[in-house]
Amino acid sequence: MEPRIAVMSYDRLTEAIKASISEDELGKLLIINSSFEETKNIAEKLWNEGRVDVFVSGSSNLQIIKEELKAPIVPIQISGFDMMDNLSKAIIFGRKIAIVTYKEPITRMSDYKSILDVEIHEKYYSNYHELKTLLNEIKMENFDAVIGSSLVCDLCDEIGLHSIFIYSSNSIKNAIAQALCIQKSITEEKYRSNQLNAILNYAYSGIIATDEKGVIQVYNPMAEKIMEIPREKVVGQKVDNTIENTRLNHVLSTKKEEIDQIQKVKDRIILTSRIPIIVENEVKGVVATFSDIKSIQKAEHKIRRELYSKGLISKYSFEDIKGSSRPIRDCIETARQYARSDFTILITGESGTGKELFAHSIHNESERKDEAFVAVNCAALPENLLESELFGYEEGAFTGARKGGKMGLFELAHNGTIFLDEISEIPLSLQSRLLRVIQEKEVMRLGSDKIIPVDVRIVSATNKDLWKEVVEGRFREDLYYRLSVLELTIPPLRERKADIPEIARDFIITNFPNLYSAYEKKWERIFKILQGYEFYGNVRELQNVLKRLSVLINSDNTKNKSETELVDSVYKEKLKQEIPLNREQREINQILEILNESNWNKEKAARKLGISRTTLWRKLKTYGIE
Repeated sequence: MEPRIAVMSYDRLTEAIKASISEDELGKLLIINSSFEETKNIAEKLWNEGRVDVFVSGSSNLQIIKEELKAPIVPIQISGFDMMDNLSKAIIFGRKIAIVTYKEPITRMSDYKSILDVEIHEKYYSNYHELKTLLNEIKMENFDAVIGSSLVCDLCDEIGLHSIFIYSSNSIKNAIAQALCIQKSITEEKYRSNQLNAILNYAYSGIIATDEKGVIQVYNPMAEKIMEIPREKVVGQKVDNTIENTRLNHVLSTKKEEIDQIQKVKDRIILTSRIPIIVENEVKGVVATFSDIKSIQKAEHKIRRELYSKGLISKYSFEDIKGSSRPIRDCIETARQYARSDFTILITGESGTGKELFAHSIHNESERKDEAFVAVNCAALPENLLESELFGYEEGAFTGARKGGKMGLFELAHNGTIFLDEISEIPLSLQSRLLRVIQEKEVMRLGSDKIIPVDVRIVSATNKDLWKEVVEGRFREDLYYRLSVLELTIPPLRERKADIPEIARDFIITNFPNLYSAYEKKWERIFKILQGYEFYGNVRELQNVLKRLSVLINSDNTKNKSETELVDSVYKEKLKQEIPLNREQREINQILEILNESNWNKEKAARKLGISRTTLWRKLKTYGIE
């Protein structure tokens, strides 16, 4: 960065500056040695070209610059101590001493005369030729020494007069330090000004600001575009005289802000907020921001489209969960209550029960509903890929790493929800990293040492008994407790058979509306018949059966079949008899095994099985287990 402080100097002052300050400070100065006559033109050129923020100068150059420029100028001040020191040095040559300065005297000379018992004469000059004449007169009057600036001392040397350089090292240091402070303040002010201009010029909202009298001070380009009034016609004018229906004067008088107001301006509908500027309980102005409603709608549409394309938006709500039976209604009510909190949730249930549907719905019911929803299947990716997907990576972290690195899913879910499906399948080696994210609320990308804070609500799901995974050493106990602050068990379809017609009807109407209309009565009979079947694959299996039925319902081969025969031909009789029997026996064996492990403690057994105590009690009663 080029120096922005100009020191208008002469040789002797330049040498004194170099001897008085550090190399670092010296690098921030533009030191210009110029003749008396050149100073004005050089300073004017530097200032007009915008190359300098502040000048430093001795007394003569100070007056010259002051007369020509409205620029910050720091004089090298002469303190009382400096003058005493200079006079003490001059007395060595004699007691008749001349102090030569540019136009103005140095104050309190009478004090020094009495203290030092010395004859002091103050002499002034206003230009170079006058100074030369003055010094010759001083020599002829037999003065012993002269105290003055660099130019004065140089001319004294030429005619054989003893001279003392008037500026001390301390006075030079102080002047430079003051100039550096001023220059820093100017730089900061320029930054703030440029920052404000950038905000105003590139803001997507129109911005108008007035003073306490309602005179417009700020009117940015977007305001000009929305209002369709040129800037030069409004700035400096009273707002009510130039722009209709702004209500800015109303806010000035009431001192009350108006937030997110919908308003019509000409043919546009805008969303606007008006805020009073209050200083010490006095209104000093008002600021209005506003946006065209159409541009807001376009931006929202674009954001939603991009989020959908990335899969970062929740697509379902509780209204999408079909069924009116008591088990599913109770489950939904519990999930709604959980959604209001920010604790982790562990969703358990058999495959096909709709665990992800519940995760989406919980997010959409929560305070985070307007933020990202990120879903990841922990079983779908190999360990190394899952790690980089969850936590992200820096460029060069591994072979094939994307240039520039990649954000992890936790970063993408910041302020939103991350859904970890099949959480039981996450490798042990990654479980500790996941635990740290939950505990510390921060992630570290692969190949990086930078900590990134994240605020994420974690919902996880599994169709396994996660506690059993803990007991058998495949899942960390501490992570289990962190993930399962709240637990939600989704009832299987066979425990809510009354919901089968509603679920089936919604699926067929949504996916095959014409087919439903053509065979509505036949479909309704099929829906009731399906209640008699055991769907161990739950809703997913039911949907597969319905898809097959949609193909066969109007087939020539099945026209003469009854609805029961049609369903049987799709489902197959052995699936209705043998598979339920085999699965039933496996379930009995599993319950007995867990009960024995839990010393017949039903609460502990229910937790290990991933079901409620009520469900366990019902199963024991159904299977006749005492």
